[in-house]
Amino acid sequence: MVNDKCSKCGAELPADSKFCSDCGTIVRKEIDEQINKSSPVTQDEAQNILRTRYAKGEITKKEYTKKKKILQK
Repeated sequence: MVNDKCSKCGAELPADSKFCSDCGTIVRKEIDEQINKSSPVTQDEAQNILRTRYAKGEITKKEYTKKKKILQK
């Protein structure tokens, strides 16, 4: 079952995808789960993911600031 499209290349993704099978990009929902601390990653890893997403233009400054505050709690 197709659930989403890759945010980088637009390929269709199965519902349980963690990575795009075409370009290898981590599925955005997977990153959001990590940042929201629902996945077992360290705070440093989550901050690195967040900075990378912002640097690549995948999230806005407003989203970056909001998620950064969540991580600092």
